[in-house]
Amino acid sequence: MFRTTTVLLLICFILTKEAGARTVLKFTNAKCESFNKSWAVINECRLRAFKRNLVGLNINITLLHPAHDIKLAIVFLKRANGYKPFVLNTTLNACEYILKKNNPVANLVYPLFRDFSNINHTCPYVGDQILKNFYTRTELFRVIFPNGDYVVLLSWILRNIKTFTTDVYFTVMTT
Repeated sequence: MFRTTTVLLLICFILTKEAGARTVLKFTNAKCESFNKSWAVINECRLRAFKRNLVGLNINITLLHPAHDIKLAIVFLKRANGYKPFVLNTTLNACEYILKKNNPVANLVYPLFRDFSNINHTCPYVGDQILKNFYTRTELFRVIFPNGDYVVLLSWILRNIKTFTTDVYFTVMTT
């Protein structure tokens, strides 16, 4: 499944480069929930409009204890008579990825938000983890998706326990 997903994303990347299409991604909603408030406190999880078609995502989560073992379950869904699975359903070892940059799917996504976040060092993570005024810059958004509404469901697993989730809804428009 992982290999198939990687090949599909690489094909989309090649088609985008050749077609010269401009893809615009606009955030429409963000939901965050902490299941263990003694480990993670969600201070902020909201969208902020900069312009009519430019919306920034702000997430501020405080980890109250050092997190050495962080896994990220990622589910990517497309809206079609309800949200249906689309392309990606995987789990990523976040600590290992930050250290080795060894996941091709994460290599497409991480550069999008790296400059807007303080999540840029190796484990352990403790204290405020911030994503501030994040929006996708068209020059970095290299993968083309069909027009439509999508959601990325992120389940953060600390010490093998689902600790909090961040669900990000967005619309993709190709011009």
